[in-house]
Amino acid sequence: MILITLAMTISVMFYLYFLINLGLINHYREPTRVYLKGPTPYQLFLIIPVLNEERVIGKTVAQLSNALDQLPASIHAQLIAVDDDSSDHSLLMLTQSQSPYLQVLHRAANEQAGKGAVLNTAVQYIHRTLATDVDPRKTVIGVLDADAFMNASDLTRVVARFEQDARLAMLQTSVSIYNQPNWLTKMQNFEFMGVNNATQQLRNRLGQGIASGNGQFVRFDLALKNPWGDRLLEDLEFTLRTWLLGGTRTEFDHTLVVQQEAVEQLKPFFRQRVRWCQGAVQCMHYLPALWRSPYLNSFQKVDTSIWILMPITGCIVPATSLVTLTILIQRSLVHWQAGWHHLAIGTLVMIALAACCVLAALYQRNCTTVHQPMSLACAIREALSFQAFLLIISLTPYVAIYRQLRGQTAWAKTHHGTVIRPRKYAGLKRSY
Repeated sequence: MILITLAMTISVMFYLYFLINLGLINHYREPTRVYLKGPTPYQLFLIIPVLNEERVIGKTVAQLSNALDQLPASIHAQLIAVDDDSSDHSLLMLTQSQSPYLQVLHRAANEQAGKGAVLNTAVQYIHRTLATDVDPRKTVIGVLDADAFMNASDLTRVVARFEQDARLAMLQTSVSIYNQPNWLTKMQNFEFMGVNNATQQLRNRLGQGIASGNGQFVRFDLALKNPWGDRLLEDLEFTLRTWLLGGTRTEFDHTLVVQQEAVEQLKPFFRQRVRWCQGAVQCMHYLPALWRSPYLNSFQKVDTSIWILMPITGCIVPATSLVTLTILIQRSLVHWQAGWHHLAIGTLVMIALAACCVLAALYQRNCTTVHQPMSLACAIREALSFQAFLLIISLTPYVAIYRQLRGQTAWAKTHHGTVIRPRKYAGLKRSY
């Protein structure tokens, strides 16, 4: 009986947290602001980690080179592709590229130590060769995956953000999915453009944004004094270490978007999410320093702690929720006329439906902001379907913690390779 009461209490507390968080992300929405690039010269280096990306890297370099060709004269940009000793023809395709913006680095000896090591290799190369006489405060490092694409307008406005805000140290863009051939890829787009996007806007209003890897931009001086680590969530670790340094801002901009490829099959998708979840486990040791830091406000400390501890709560809450739901259904069937349990179930269902409608509205709004409009009816269908997606995600903490306890920390590479092109921006132009 005590265990049942405990399970129901945990389930109710988590449900209340969910409702509070939903109310906050619906209330604290970022306004749309216009940032114009001024005449100040800036350097922009886009780093692309490459590991067995022969199916996409040629297209990515071509598309990004075309975007860089359209940047204003006040931005001098280059692409730095770092091949992490690929076993396919990625390096060959890079060396055969005709892009005037591309420089190719090769990490030999089959180290493949993860994304953080690749990024640090590029930063040190830039520091020693390409940026010896530039102002590191007026130099921006961008991190783009091998399947990523950003247009010239958004890249320009990224640099404009750094130009107009001297305290800005890191800027994360929103993430959109350009290949959506099946249910799994559509759900990933809903996750990134709906739930994650809205949560990042809340963090921006009450705290600071968190880096999400792809579409992450940092000032060069920060990249030099705060190298990326070796955790499986190198972007989260980079954010935490930046916060602990103090004196700067990390922000999220929902009006800028990097387009990337979704994972189309369940097995590699699950492997990717286990890696992300395990990366959060590896960052738990930062929590004591985070709570002691005078540079973080209360919201950042609570929000980040809940997020980092999600692998642990993710093992507990599904079990307690299943126990609670089973008890409610059982008692509702037994005490239908005199009991209250059926009313509780009905209330939970109504709240869940209302939550789906709120998330759908946020998703529609965020997509419209980056000129990828969709109907509200379609957004609601995807919000309802998203609940099945969450059931898949709920299994990842168990595997992630098991792997961490076993010391299995090898980098589980996400493979790319569809032929679908990134979306167009509905014919709308932006000024810069």
